[in-house]
Amino acid sequence: MRNHQRTRVRFPYRASEHKNKMIKLNLGCGNDYRKGWINVDFNKEVKADVYADFAKKLPFKDNYADVVLLDNVLEHITPERYFAFLEELYRICKHGAIVHIYTPHYSGMYAFGHPAHYKYFGIGSFDFMRHEDAFNGERYTKARFDVCEQKLFFFHRKLINHPILSKLPINWIFNFSEQWQKLMERFQFFGFDESYFKLRAWKK
Repeated sequence: MRNHQRTRVRFPYRASEHKNKMIKLNLGCGNDYRKGWINVDFNKEVKADVYADFAKKLPFKDNYADVVLLDNVLEHITPERYFAFLEELYRICKHGAIVHIYTPHYSGMYAFGHPAHYKYFGIGSFDFMRHEDAFNGERYTKARFDVCEQKLFFFHRKLINHPILSKLPINWIFNFSEQWQKLMERFQFFGFDESYFKLRAWKK
């Protein structure tokens, strides 16, 4: 196990150095430790500011975060815990907080190849949480987020063996509009490695 300096935290987490600053949470940081963010992970073998079990209550007060990053994290949340986790995410977000989510796309090789992937995502995966009245009648959680942006990535953004493929400027071809994205999901038979979602918390 690597010897990382660990922040001793209380519940809920309060860090004086973040007072009066924009609060940015990197939930499930893994090896992506970001300066200026509060980096959170359950794995004590990686460097983090807070170690927390996502199967339990997140160690932050209500209406705490301005920005949240979940980079290939949600697929690791078990089905029985998934909606409760979304409500926890919603609880710690301020009204208008921005949530950036990256997940494996359901059609990609990375979705099913990992033994700890429990959920699969595509265009429209978060539509059921929109706050506006015009929704399809499905409500599984009290969390309300507006979907600001959705993207398809042909290649994963962080390919290790072939990083040059991650830099190819081809993703615009698949992201003209939501209708076009859905057509690409249906007829582009090579599949997509990754999806991106930008959500905004709605609390008024």
